Amino acid sequence: MKKRVFFLLLVAMMMPLAMNAQHNASIHIDSTVNACTSYTWSVNGTTYTTSGVHTHVSGDTLFILDLTINPVYNTIISTPIQGGCTYTWGDSVYVTSGEHTQVFQSTEGCDSTVTITLSLATSAIKSYTVTACESYIWKGDTLTTSGITIYEDTTNEHCDSLLTLNLTIIEPEAKNYDSTIVACERARFRWSPQSSWITVTQDGYTIDNSTYSTSSAALRNVFHPRTAERCFDSLVTITFNIKNKTYTTFTEKACDSYTVTINNTEYTYLYSKNDTITGMKGANGCDSVIYMNVTINRSPEVYISGDLRVAPGSDATLYANSNQKVAYTWSNGSTADSITLKNVQGNTDVSLTGTNNSTGCESTSTITILANLAIEEVNDDLLQLYPNPTTAQININSAEELKNISVFNLMGQQVINAGNTNVVDLSKLNNGTYVVRIEMLNGTVATRTVVLTK
Repeated sequence: MKKRVFFLLLVAMMMPLAMNAQHNASIHIDSTVNACTSYTWSVNGTTYTTSGVHTHVSGDTLFILDLTINPVYNTIISTPIQGGCTYTWGDSVYVTSGEHTQVFQSTEGCDSTVTITLSLATSAIKSYTVTACESYIWKGDTLTTSGITIYEDTTNEHCDSLLTLNLTIIEPEAKNYDSTIVACERARFRWSPQSSWITVTQDGYTIDNSTYSTSSAALRNVFHPRTAERCFDSLVTITFNIKNKTYTTFTEKACDSYTVTINNTEYTYLYSKNDTITGMKGANGCDSVIYMNVTINRSPEVYISGDLRVAPGSDATLYANSNQKVAYTWSNGSTADSITLKNVQGNTDVSLTGTNNSTGCESTSTITILANLAIEEVNDDLLQLYPNPTTAQININSAEELKNISVFNLMGQQVINAGNTNVVDLSKLNNGTYVVRIEMLNGTVATRTVVLTK
């Protein structure tokens, strides 16, 4: 390279001398060329086999060629290459021994030949040493005894294979395991982290979404953990105790309300309802489901009307009333719709029970016939009390000026003292029958019976 640069500088220094000799001369550099083995320059027809800088003057033109000749290699690898039945080299697969040549291209683009000598085997020989538990499958055969087995494979079209197996068979040691799984509804398990999940119910078991209808309560699994020294033939038996939920239905009828306590929880029903109670533990330890079919019937309302205040020694006629169709029973044993008590001498307690035979619900109302009040009959034209029955308040119209209004229950107890008023509010009292005592400024005292039904 240094010689080539020196030559170019020398040419450049000589150019002025040449130009003085030839006043019209010019310079032309042809190109830089890489070639393999040799190069023929078209300018002068000369063939060059070595690298260098070459010039040629034609007329007033100077041609310069910077030439690089790259070598071509012919390589012979004399050491034989040992192969198996075949040998792959480049893009070729060789099946015979001997010399083989391939042409490769160098980085400069020149072809090079390489020759190798192959020494291929006529058969392949391989040996295996295996320790197995109880049996070993080799080439489709199940081997159960220790020893040496030779297998000849003649299916290879290039050379046969001779395979040798040195086998040691270990007899398994038996280890059995029993286990019981108790579960509600279903149990889900697998033998090992690599095995499939198994779901067991009372109807059978499912593996990989396939259901087996067997009702067997036990599943068995045999596995062979192997080591170089020994192995185990282990039988694992799992017995499943699958318990299902318990389902109970209660059908109950009650009057006005029904209360039941289940697992320390109280449930009260004020209206008819079909209810489902879940999440409680049954006797088998699993959740239980209780279906409650509750029918709530309303008890009848019964009350007594008639002569609720009488003069001592007078008769009192009482009438039974109810908002339902009921059978009546008085405290004196009568089952009639009305009774007459003869010669009432003092305050007398009377009770009336009404029973709805279709629902079984009943109610009892008790009154006291007041025979100890000073009573003076006042004509209805002179004294009116309305509405009767009432839902809240009563109005009193009197021809005489009022002094005081008081209200008594049927026990003879005063529950309201309203004073001098024409309107009395009973809305804070319970439903029932009450006696209203009306005092007037002229000294007259009158009573009226009123029924409150809110």
